[in-house]
Amino acid sequence: MYNVAAQDSKMNAAIVVILICCSAYTQGLKCMKCFSAGSFEECDVSGQIRQCLPNEESCETVVRRSGNHMTVTKDCKDTNACNSNQMQNNANSGRSTQCNADQISSFCTCCCGSDMCNAGTPTCVPYYQPVTPVNDCPALSQSLPHGNVECYNENKAGAVCEYQCTSKDYGVWPNGRNTNVCQGNGTWSHEAPCCARPCPPYFLFDDVMLIHFAGDKAEEELQETLTAVQFSAIEEDAVKHAVMYYSGQPIESSVVKFNEYGANATRLFELVTQRVTLQNEGPVNTGAAIQYALDNLLTQEAGMRDNRVPKTITVISDRNSDDDVKGPAEEARRRGILIYFLGMAVDGYEFDREQLLELTGVEEHILAFDQALSTLTDEHVADMMKHFCRNPCDHVLHAHGRG
Repeated sequence: MYNVAAQDSKMNAAIVVILICCSAYTQGLKCMKCFSAGSFEECDVSGQIRQCLPNEESCETVVRRSGNHMTVTKDCKDTNACNSNQMQNNANSGRSTQCNADQISSFCTCCCGSDMCNAGTPTCVPYYQPVTPVNDCPALSQSLPHGNVECYNENKAGAVCEYQCTSKDYGVWPNGRNTNVCQGNGTWSHEAPCCARPCPPYFLFDDVMLIHFAGDKAEEELQETLTAVQFSAIEEDAVKHAVMYYSGQPIESSVVKFNEYGANATRLFELVTQRVTLQNEGPVNTGAAIQYALDNLLTQEAGMRDNRVPKTITVISDRNSDDDVKGPAEEARRRGILIYFLGMAVDGYEFDREQLLELTGVEEHILAFDQALSTLTDEHVADMMKHFCRNPCDHVLHAHGRG
């Protein structure tokens, strides 16, 4: 007869065993791992931190030398096996021992039993100790926004720091730089990384979009612009836009402030579509629009975030300006606000490049095309993206000024 109680008991016991094994694995020893590195420093810089299996309770370092050539291998190891290998250091070999400093060839094994104890130079072989003084490294910040950092042996020579990102969509940047090693010369192997999201689509700006389109294709150009803007993620910790249409003067009825739509991109585009009424005739005064943005949109009252978030003004237009842009643009730059120009010179229209330089201050911020946005190639889009995504670490809220 089938015994349900006995079967349940066996199943519960199996579950307990599995949980114990999983717990042991997640809480096991951590060791430095590398294979046949040319030096201890190379091993630690190019290697990785490994979570050992439950039966691997030691960290092992194996050093092979032939003449002036040395290789270093580090990994987790069963304690009995590691100790057995280390005992062979004193085994007879030629005129001295297997682990030696007085022969052409040498083979040494070192064992230890605490987290990351095999980082740096091993202590069990005296002649492998550095002959020159080693220096500690500057202390690294233990704060990692959107992640955590764990350092072994503090900032001493041979210390290793491990970086992990814990927030959704965040990863260590630069890619693969999950460890940092204090080298014997008193410097870390890398600059401390950050936790960042892919850029694009994640940018960190308070951006004021100043829009002017006129002519037969104005409505089409406006819709294409709103579509193109959606390549960026509009969130409280990413990009946020304030928007205004202008012509001879700022059109206040078209204004959408930072604090009018939360972080709802759909609502932002709805408000722009509802409020913007295109004007096909009259002057185009970009300078006046910039001044209005400085006075009324890049303010806390309009929902601008604090100084941890970079500020930009993006002028989107198909015409040159009829008023002075230099004065307002220089005032913006004095406040640390970058200005970009995104222009569509359709139907053979020519932009005044001298005026655009007065507007943006640098050639790299002028993004002018002789075609509609909808016809831009992937290369055009990639070219635009590189202006905003040079360093994803600059697009992480709370990450500025990290150690």
